Amino acid sequence: MSTAFSQCAQIARDLHESLRQLEKSVKDLGCAPLSGREWYELLLQKLLPQLTDDAFLVTAVVGGTNIGKSVIFNHLAGERASATSPLASGTKHPVCLVPPGFQDKHSLSAIFQGFVLESWSKSEAALEETPQDRLFWRTSTAAPSNLLVLDTPDIDSDAPINWRRADMIRRSADVLIAVLTQQKYNDSAVKQFFRKAADEDKAIVIVFNQCLLPDDEQYWPVWLNTFCRETGIVPEYIYVAPNDRQAAEQNRLPFYERSWSPDDSSTASPSSTDRSHSLLEDISRLHFGDIKLRTLRGSLRQVIDAEQGLPSYLQELNTQSDEFASASQLLTAHKLAEIDNWPIVPNSAMIAEIRTWWSEQRTGWSAKVHEFYNSVGTGLAWPYRFAREKLAGKAAPPMDIYRNQEWSVILETVDKIFKQLHWICELGHPLLRPRLEKLLTGTNRSDVVHYLRKQHETIDLQQELHDRIAAELKLFRDESPDFYLFFKRLDETAAVARPALSIALFVTGFGPAGDAAAQFLGHSAMQSVFHVATDVAGGAVTAAVGETAISSTTSSGFGYLEARFRGLHAAFAAGRAQWLAEHIQKCLLGNLPEELQTAADIPKSAEFVRVQEILDQLNRFQLEYAPDSAVTADVPGEHNES
Repeated sequence: MSTAFSQCAQIARDLHESLRQLEKSVKDLGCAPLSGREWYELLLQKLLPQLTDDAFLVTAVVGGTNIGKSVIFNHLAGERASATSPLASGTKHPVCLVPPGFQDKHSLSAIFQGFVLESWSKSEAALEETPQDRLFWRTSTAAPSNLLVLDTPDIDSDAPINWRRADMIRRSADVLIAVLTQQKYNDSAVKQFFRKAADEDKAIVIVFNQCLLPDDEQYWPVWLNTFCRETGIVPEYIYVAPNDRQAAEQNRLPFYERSWSPDDSSTASPSSTDRSHSLLEDISRLHFGDIKLRTLRGSLRQVIDAEQGLPSYLQELNTQSDEFASASQLLTAHKLAEIDNWPIVPNSAMIAEIRTWWSEQRTGWSAKVHEFYNSVGTGLAWPYRFAREKLAGKAAPPMDIYRNQEWSVILETVDKIFKQLHWICELGHPLLRPRLEKLLTGTNRSDVVHYLRKQHETIDLQQELHDRIAAELKLFRDESPDFYLFFKRLDETAAVARPALSIALFVTGFGPAGDAAAQFLGHSAMQSVFHVATDVAGGAVTAAVGETAISSTTSSGFGYLEARFRGLHAAFAAGRAQWLAEHIQKCLLGNLPEELQTAADIPKSAEFVRVQEILDQLNRFQLEYAPDSAVTADVPGEHNES
């Protein structure tokens, strides 16, 4: 097997498998399927089955209605293989003559993909009207061992099913025998068919049939010039055949070879001096390997064509993916739930959790000292709390206040989201509008509020705050061990100083002299004294971890703690906003944001990148084995038969 064939065959197989994977991953983009795209059908019907270690030619007789295609086919077969009639009966299914032993080396079902293969026992079978795409075949000793010959449905039929079958044969074929007449050479459907054949670099043999000779000798060059100019065809051979019904039915119709160039429309010599040619013998003299490589290269060129091939498909995916990216940006749950006034957790609740976490870090004798004096501090503060509750009433827990504030913001956010969704619908975004209309029809605001209320009431905000603080401070401990060690030592120093500080408390008004001190101090002064006292009673470490140190900017270390403290607020608020976004997505948007984002990321996917890599390989292969390359001499199975 030649290097070129084996290399291209492997690339084609890799491309086919990678495209299958890519198509699965892009099903939500809404692009047209690969099936039915001309370049993809060439990959399936030409490149994959025919990049083999043995060069054979598929030769198909093609043309319009009632122009004698089956007559030409019978002459190639050397027998009356296909039904003929002066009436326009029309071949509905292709029929194929296969050399003996061909199936031992090749798979006909792979060569003619899309067809159901049936053994051909009677010539009329191909005329039957059936919706199934059939291909009838039988063994024939008339053709060389590596030549398949086919009769095909009309390419200008008014039945679209015939066009599809003819296209499937065109893709598989290497050589097309174009049967033309005075009436059909300029037919639009015929020219469209052969334009595709020219793009695929098929080898074309032209037979002008039903000519009135010698009168038409001056006309066929004009007909041919028009046909070739408008299709891009450059024929390998040109023949004219007389309008002789009896000779056609008896399989003895003469074929006269003619020479022609686009720049010379002069008439040929009279047919009476011509020698009749055997189409089969002339086709057998073609260089099979050269023709095969040429048509495979033509199909490959169509696959990698920037305008109509694989690159255009990838660009289509890119464009559609950009549309989904745009839709995703409009609809991202975080954007819809973006809030400027999310409430802040009370500092008292935040600092209480910080102190709790810090107390859990204490060990040994210092932990016992702090635990004792913290109990003392709590006892000292009790009379003030009792008096305040008597005067002002019992204060609501800080996290209950926060919960109510948060719920108010959630209600505002839900209103905002519904307004935005309706606004996006009114914009008429082609991807979002039908999806959002379906969502908004099935879900109303009250359903969403009821769901969020239930979820919000059951969540333990205090525990969430505790977990968030613990995680952030553990991160602080791990990332800033020097700072942590500094505060640890400060805490131990405070434990040593605790007894002296405790004595000072009685002097400042708490304890036996407390009632007397209160008589001489005003309420605000008493509150200030209490604040200082509880800081001291709570331990000198309060100056490092509590409110005072956290807001201090007297040293770089305290400034760091202030930033960390503010970061705790931001982290908790971000977590709560994330909670809201997730639940809005769950109860309102479903999987839509994820689907949009997945579609938007298709160009970054492994499947897309892999196909792009294989496309680059094909482009390099096409450049390396250009038509002027010596690779044609390396094609296996190339030979002439006569």
